[in-house]
Amino acid sequence: MNIAIDGPAGAGKSTIARLLSRKLSINYLDTGGMYRSITLKILQQNINLSDDKALQDLLNNTCLKVVDEEQGNRVFMDGEEVTDQIRDAEVNAWVSQVSRIKLVREAMVKTQREMARTWGGVVMDGRDIGTCVLPDASHKFYLDASQRERTRRRYSELQEKGKDVSLEEVKEEMVKRDKIDQSRSVSPLRVASGAVVIDTTDLNQEEVVEEILKQLDQIPG
Repeated sequence: MNIAIDGPAGAGKSTIARLLSRKLSINYLDTGGMYRSITLKILQQNINLSDDKALQDLLNNTCLKVVDEEQGNRVFMDGEEVTDQIRDAEVNAWVSQVSRIKLVREAMVKTQREMARTWGGVVMDGRDIGTCVLPDASHKFYLDASQRERTRRRYSELQEKGKDVSLEEVKEEMVKRDKIDQSRSVSPLRVASGAVVIDTTDLNQEEVVEEILKQLDQIPG
């Protein structure tokens, strides 16, 4: 069983996908963490995003490993754990720019498909899972929420992690990211054919998972 969960930032994809994977006892893959890792390395090496050769060299010489654990994915890049680093504000500001690059997306999609194959079933979340990465997924979902609610959620998440950021800054960054994700020429964010759309604005995590389980006919009784 491959389950694709797409949607914009702050819609609850990662949390819901992780909880769902635990309910179903199958692996979970947060594809956003992979793009964030590449973004982190590009920033560390000060790579020009328009330099295709430098980007290709970086991709060819990067080893990404994702370990799925109870609390979520742990991400390792070139043997070093970067799970916390990839959530920094600077990475947040650049990840959409990096993820729109064709070379990067092609490399990540190839790796993601291979992981789904070797894991033998996966709950995978991102922005192009049902449309590009796993177009033949057995089940597809698109999670959305109002921009106000998505901003509130992301702000709360950053506050809990001790990040010094204002609500207005989070809103501006989210508006910018939405625009990039929806307008990019390579694998833009959109609802996949056959996907079930769920508005999570007024739902808690348990309610969203329950709705998905209903769609999967997995609720006992």
